[in-house]
Amino acid sequence: MFTNEKIVILYGSQTGNAQDLAERIWRESKRYYFKSCVKSMDDYNVLKLINEQCVIFICSTTGQGEEPDNMKQFWKFLLRKNLPADSLSNLKYAVLGLGDSSYTKFNFAAKRLHKRLLQLGAQSLIPLGLGDDQHDLGYDAAADPWIDSLWTNLLLIHPLPNGVQPLAKNFTITPRWNVNTSNLVDNLTKNQSIYYSTRKPTDFTVTVIDNYRTTHPDHFQDVRLVKLQTDGQQYCPGDVVVLRPKNLPWQVEAFQNILKSHNLNFDSTLKLTQNDPEIPVPEFLKQELSFQQLCEEYFDLMSIPRRHTFNILAQLTDSELEKEKCLEFTTAEGQDDLYSYCNRPKRNIVEVLQDFPHATKNITKEMLFEIFPPIKPREFSIASSCKMHQNEIHILLAVVKYKTKLIKERFGLCSNYLADLKPGDKVTASLKKGSFRFPSNSDVPVIMVGPGTGVAPFRNFVFEREKEGSASSKNLLLFFGCRSENFDFHCKNDFLQLQEEGKLNLIPAYSRDQENKVYVQHKILEHKDLVWEFLKRRGLIFIAGNAKLMPQAVREAFVEVCEKAGGMDKESAEKFVETMEKQNKYQTECWS
Repeated sequence: MFTNEKIVILYGSQTGNAQDLAERIWRESKRYYFKSCVKSMDDYNVLKLINEQCVIFICSTTGQGEEPDNMKQFWKFLLRKNLPADSLSNLKYAVLGLGDSSYTKFNFAAKRLHKRLLQLGAQSLIPLGLGDDQHDLGYDAAADPWIDSLWTNLLLIHPLPNGVQPLAKNFTITPRWNVNTSNLVDNLTKNQSIYYSTRKPTDFTVTVIDNYRTTHPDHFQDVRLVKLQTDGQQYCPGDVVVLRPKNLPWQVEAFQNILKSHNLNFDSTLKLTQNDPEIPVPEFLKQELSFQQLCEEYFDLMSIPRRHTFNILAQLTDSELEKEKCLEFTTAEGQDDLYSYCNRPKRNIVEVLQDFPHATKNITKEMLFEIFPPIKPREFSIASSCKMHQNEIHILLAVVKYKTKLIKERFGLCSNYLADLKPGDKVTASLKKGSFRFPSNSDVPVIMVGPGTGVAPFRNFVFEREKEGSASSKNLLLFFGCRSENFDFHCKNDFLQLQEEGKLNLIPAYSRDQENKVYVQHKILEHKDLVWEFLKRRGLIFIAGNAKLMPQAVREAFVEVCEKAGGMDKESAEKFVETMEKQNKYQTECWS
C-alpha cells in the first residue's frame, strides 16, 4: 500500500484544546497516507528536529503570553543562542496558535514560535494561524480553513500518485488502544484513584476543612469558599492549585443506564494495550482498572462532543438517518448546525448518545476511549496566603449551574464535584505558578481589579502583605465588583476589616443596588485622581475575572484616566497603557 512522506505533529497544550486539534490533524493525515506521529513538544526529542522534513505545531498561549507547561523545555532549547541560523534549513513547518483575543498578548507563544523557526532557517508552509476562543465557533473558526490550506499545500509538495485517491472523510477509524477484559475486579484496590500509581512527586492530597457559601441563600449564583488542609506545601501570591475532579454519581448512573443493554459488564476489569505504535497507552491506564473507576474518574461525561465524535457515531450506526446527520456534522458546511445542536445548548456527550441509539448500541469498549475525552484537572487561583493561612489552601468557587433550551439544567463537572465535598473528603492536588507576577517590594503601589471570583488572587496577595506587616491603603487599591452588597460580596468581612485597619483601599462597585448599573470601570473613572496618583508612583495594574467584556472596558477606563487625570491626549494615553502591558506592569488573568 502507498505510504506518503513522514510528518510530525507537535503540540503545546495547557488545557487540552491544542492536543485535541493536534490529534485531529494526525487522524486526518491518514486520509492522505502520510506517515505521522503526534506528541507534546516536551515528549519529543528536540535533537531530532534538525533531521525532520515537515513538522506541524499546534500551540496555545497561557498566562501573560507564556508557553504551555508541556512545551517549556522544547522552547528553552530553541532559544539557545548558539544554534546556527541555518539549523532548520531543511524543515518545512506550519504553526497554528490557540489564544483568547481578550488578552493583550493574544497568541503570543505561537507568534514567537513562528518567528523563532524562521530565524533558524525553517520555511513556513502556510501563514501563521490564530485561533480565538472568543469567536462564536471557538478555535474551529480559524482552525478549519487553516487545516484545509495545510493539506492543499502539503499535497502540492507530496502529491498522491496517479490512481491513488484520498480516503473518504468518513474513513474507518481504528481504535488507538486494544481493551482486554476479565472479571477480577475484586482484586483491585478499593477507593484508590486510578492516577495513584503514577502520581508525580509534586502531587499531594488535600483534605476539605470547610466548604461554605459566600453568596446569600436567595442569590441566583452559588459561590463557595472552599478551605483545604495541606501538609505544609508552600505557595506564593498569584500561584494556582490544580485539582482533579470526578464525575458525580448521578452522571455515572445516567451513562451506565444508556449502556446497560449493550453487553458491557460494569463489574469487569479492563487492561489496555497499544494498538498504534505512535499512540502509547498512558502510564496510569496500563494497570488493571475497573469499568466503574473509568466511569467515575477518566471519561469526561459532561464534555461537549467535537466533530470527530460524529465521525465515530456515523461509523457505528446501522441507521441511514443517523449516519446522514452525523456526517453532516463533520463537514465544514455543517458546523453552524453542529454548534446549534451541541455548543449553544451545551448538550453533553451522554445526551448525544441518547439521541443516536442505533450508534450507541454498537459502541465497543475500545471505541469508548475514542468517544470520551479524559477528565482534565482544573486550575484555581489560590485565595489564601501561605503565611497567613498556614497549611491551608482556599479557593473561591462559582458553582456552574444554568439553563439552556434543554429541559435539564446544565452542570459544570468540576465546580459541582467540589461543591458537593464535605469536611474530611480528600482531593488530589498540585501547585503551579500562575500568570500574575506580584512585586516583592512592598513600596510599589498596586491597583487590583477583581469583580466576582476574580478577587481570589488579590485576597492571597493582600493577606500576604498583611502578615508581613507591609499592608497599607497607600499602596494597595482594590476595585471589587458584584451585583449587590448584601447578596454576592465575597469574603466581605475580610476586605472590610482590612480597609477599617488602613491596610487596604477598597472601592466596591455594586451593579444592581441602584437604578443605573455601576461596574468596576465606572469606579475607576470616578476615582481617576486616586488611580493616577498610584500610576504616577509607578504603580502596577492587575485585572482578574470574566474575559467577555470586562477586560476591554477596564482597559478603556485606564486609558481615560491617563487622559483626564494625567493630562495626556488620546494617543499618548493609549501608548502609556500599551507600554505598561509590554513591560508586564499591566497584567490580566481572565477566563471565558
